[in-house]
Amino acid sequence: MVSRALVGAIRFLLVASALLAPLSCESGGELEEASGGGETHFLKRCDPSAAACGTELACLCGVCSRACSVQNSCGDLATAECVAECGGRCDVTCEQDADCAALSADHRCQQGMCRAGEPRCADDGVGANEVLVIGDSFFAASHQITAYLEDQARNAGAIGAGERYRDNSRLVGNALAYTGNGIADQYTSAHDDDGDIRVVIMNGGGADALLGSCDVADAECPLLADAAEAAASLLSRMAADGVAQVVYVFYPNPQREDVAERIDALRPMLQGACEASPVPCQFLDLRPVFDGHYAEYIVQADGLNPTAAGSQATAAAIWATMQELCVAQ
Repeated sequence: MVSRALVGAIRFLLVASALLAPLSCESGGELEEASGGGETHFLKRCDPSAAACGTELACLCGVCSRACSVQNSCGDLATAECVAECGGRCDVTCEQDADCAALSADHRCQQGMCRAGEPRCADDGVGANEVLVIGDSFFAASHQITAYLEDQARNAGAIGAGERYRDNSRLVGNALAYTGNGIADQYTSAHDDDGDIRVVIMNGGGADALLGSCDVADAECPLLADAAEAAASLLSRMAADGVAQVVYVFYPNPQREDVAERIDALRPMLQGACEASPVPCQFLDLRPVFDGHYAEYIVQADGLNPTAAGSQATAAAIWATMQELCVAQ
């Protein structure tokens, strides 16, 4: 015979189950929204400077997603897979709007990827051929930084599938001032070929620090002073030519002591030239990007140039900067 206490316990459990069952079904969307997944946040366009993606996702190169490195790390996000863009993130490819229906009614197929929401930045009308990349071997050793940057722009719908940025960076003749003004020559060549340059992504100073020498690595060193003066002169020329924005990308820590001392002294000098520039100039210091990843991101044979992973991380940092500035969007 069943005891009165047991009957009471069973009755309590049945009532509790009846109350909780509709809650777990009806509130699923709210739980999903609170966690940052599902219709509300996943693959929605976002502002990198705002916490718009909930607690589970992050704003990765303009969309709410999750960083990933293996294919099965996106399994809990509807129809998502890990793609290489932005250093590896969960995303959903598509050919038509119907392919995005599993995400929400608001998601649309844009440039082959499912997206919701409007871009934060208005279209500034900058074409791919109006974006110029100049610099030394950090860019030119493989030109992968530009290629990854173009991937970011295509993924965001900023450039079309067949469009390319103009990359004049090169392995030789690439100093700011040492043995000639190689980086200025890269700009001159591009300007003479087609003067309509509105955005410049550049680095510079690495070749000067690598090839030249200083008795004391400080602002009084002629090698470094000449490099900073050449950078300031080039930025002034860009302003006169109508360039609208410069992103000055400065190196992570060189893994060679003989170069690192000069780079450390040159960094604030070039940052100062950028900040004082008559053309808007954003100085992008790559040290935080590479921190903790030098073994993976830097070619160990030379200790200076980026690996494929380092190039991808650099491109992601450049693109995030361009998005924050609403440049070439």
